[in-house]
Amino acid sequence: MRIKNIVFDMDGTILNTITDLREATNHALNLSGFPERSLDEILSFVGNGIQVLIDRAVPSGTCESDFNVCFNNFKQYYDVHKNDNTKPYKDILNLMCKLKEMNIQMSVVSNKFDAGVKELAKDLFDGFLPIAIGESESVLPKPNPSGVWLAMDLMGATYENTVYIGDSEVDFQTAENSKIDFIGVSWGFRPRSLHEELGSKYIVDSPLEIIKVLEMM
Repeated sequence: MRIKNIVFDMDGTILNTITDLREATNHALNLSGFPERSLDEILSFVGNGIQVLIDRAVPSGTCESDFNVCFNNFKQYYDVHKNDNTKPYKDILNLMCKLKEMNIQMSVVSNKFDAGVKELAKDLFDGFLPIAIGESESVLPKPNPSGVWLAMDLMGATYENTVYIGDSEVDFQTAENSKIDFIGVSWGFRPRSLHEELGSKYIVDSPLEIIKVLEMM
């Protein structure tokens, strides 16, 4: 098999985090006296990191100081409650077990803040994702390829034997910018139709389909 290394996106790909993101966002909005956002709105806001999430959630025209207060309230709440309702999607752990048996290395690169990514990877995927990278001063948010390239370097991966797996247009662009193959998943925060519109070569509707795709690549 050509593929020896996988870089996963986190939110919407291996973890269903949307309830905790919604709760944290609406908590911060309430503290600032701003109207709450619906689940569908939050789904449309995620993908580019938490700063962009809050920027999209606050009312248009919010001044910088009010935004900063809301953003800091979000971070404080989410840091404590990020694992209240968050859980792996069905069959993700089964997939990772099979990939490990196949000696395929796995890592995760997310636009979530770095400490949160590392904590969730350890708590929910202990032993499967030893390399967990989030946004930090040294890693720019996706679709910048810096996080993926760092993960590849730590895995000793090459462009030819690595694939990026994600659920959004940001992930599609991240793979392109990283110069590696991409597999789009339809169970996350974006529908299958988005991946079809993007022209994704490989699209899967369930985690275990990934193995079949890897065997074809």
